[in-house]
Amino acid sequence: MEPMRVAVLGATGAVGREMLRTLEERRFRLDELVPLASPRSAGVRLPFADDVVEVRAVERATFEGVDVALFSAGADASREWAPVAVAAGATVVDNSSAFRMEPDVPLVVPEINREALDGHRGIVANPNCTAITAMMAVAPLHVAAGLSRLVASSYQSVSGAGHRGVAELLEQVEKLRGAEEELARPDPEALPAGEVFGRTIAYNVLPRGGTFDPDGATTEETKFVNETRKILGLPDLEVAVTVVRVPVVVGHSLAMYAEFDKDLSVEAARLVLARFPGVEVVDDPLRDAFPTPLDAAGRDEVLVGRIRPGPRRRSLQLFASGDNLRKGAALNAVQIAEALTG
Repeated sequence: MEPMRVAVLGATGAVGREMLRTLEERRFRLDELVPLASPRSAGVRLPFADDVVEVRAVERATFEGVDVALFSAGADASREWAPVAVAAGATVVDNSSAFRMEPDVPLVVPEINREALDGHRGIVANPNCTAITAMMAVAPLHVAAGLSRLVASSYQSVSGAGHRGVAELLEQVEKLRGAEEELARPDPEALPAGEVFGRTIAYNVLPRGGTFDPDGATTEETKFVNETRKILGLPDLEVAVTVVRVPVVVGHSLAMYAEFDKDLSVEAARLVLARFPGVEVVDDPLRDAFPTPLDAAGRDEVLVGRIRPGPRRRSLQLFASGDNLRKGAALNAVQIAEALTG
């Protein structure tokens, strides 16, 4: 068996570190790990497989002999280094938005559309973390009854913005500690704000993901619409979404309303989801059993519950939570690498 060299670009970031943990936990077949980052992070030592690996500065030579490269260093880095890695003979699994909507780049959730990997040209895109969580809940129902419309509101944790997002939330909570009563009538000028979220995120929610387009949608909302259509192979699917950032450390959640072409009872939907790999049905509200981001944190499964009839015929409402660093990013990327390497 040929030696397997795996590179991780962005190894020192939140998702990169989770990729290393996931490779180790799943005992991914590799003979050499090549952790990469920008020059300012070179030399950082990270734990891996009962040992410590030293991060190297990314350069052309670092991809020589690499079989699979997992990228999580942002879209600009992916655009610069993915072609270099592919030219060196590696297959790139990219966690950024750089290539997701390229027609010849597969956008893959292995449980849903693994067949899209066939005929790839060296780059495979990992979907947005919110889209992955939504699709794990909705795709099985689409197979059963034919999805015709999807309306979603997402509640995204601060770790979706990386370590800096988590630090900003914790810093603001500390600044407001002891001043909770004042939040009933706050002085806007006195509220803490940071560079990551702009507005106060502690004790607050922000209905903005990314930047606003001229039509009023945000870049995160546009990603969700486009990626949902591509993953499901439904280019004309009606999709409406509002993205909201919430003061949660880990775990993205979605409230969804779905319409179908065929009848699908609540009981049948629960059964379909319970049988789907990577999904756990948590749906007994009378016993306080429903998905939450804290329940999903550290889990590989996407939790789905609050399944109930919608207001229109052939419609359902449901709620899903998933760990945005694991299935929403690192785990899905490693699963793609597993599918690519057999």
